[in-house]
Amino acid sequence: LLEMGITACRRLKDLKTAGWRFIMFGVLAPNVFATFGILVAHGYSIVLGQPFDLGTYALFAVLCGAASYIAVPAVQRLAIPEASPTLPLAASLGLTFTYNVTIGIPVYMLVAQVVMNTIPVA
Repeated sequence: LLEMGITACRRLKDLKTAGWRFIMFGVLAPNVFATFGILVAHGYSIVLGQPFDLGTYALFAVLCGAASYIAVPAVQRLAIPEASPTLPLAASLGLTFTYNVTIGIPVYMLVAQVVMNTIPVA
């Protein structure tokens, strides 16, 4: 992971060549997947009849909204050897990870709080 992080930091400037759509996907997709994860977790909570704590929702949201930092580069290297690992690494570590740590987790907690208050578990 350290090596991948160093590689991603060196290649962050490559994101400029990827275009704004790629960058927007790297920032917006975690929100969509995390929200979906919160809704799935809340549905599971309703089925069980057991309310989950806010931290449970936050953890599940982060897991759903995170990029794969280990598996995807390895699989990509095997499946598409000619493909450059630069953009996936820069997007996952430079964009998605950074977004999740700084902004994403508080946003996910707010979304989870809204879901918990809007649809209470009986």
